Amino acid sequence: MVIVANQKKPSPLGARIRALREAAGITQEDAAAAVSVHVQTYMRWERGGSEPSFTALQQLAAAFDVTLNDFATEPGSRSETDEE
Repeated sequence: MVIVANQKKPSPLGARIRALREAAGITQEDAAAAVSVHVQTYMRWERGGSEPSFTALQQLAAAFDVTLNDFATEPGSRSETDEE
C-alpha cells in the first residue's frame, strides 16, 4: 500500500481557473504573465495552495475572455441574472 502525503484536491476556484485557462487555449506561463506573477504562484492558484486577489481574477478574466461570474459557476450552469 502506498500512501501519498500532502496531496490536496484542487479547490473549486483552482479547478475553475484551470478549466477556463484550458478552454481559452492559454498556457500556465502565459496566464502568469497576463497577471504579472511568477508561474509558480499561478500554479499554486490552480492547485488550491493559495488564491488570487480580486485584481488578479479580473486580469485572468480579461486574459481568458470570460466574466468574473465564470470563476464562480460550473460549466454550462446559468446564474439567476441569466434567467431574467
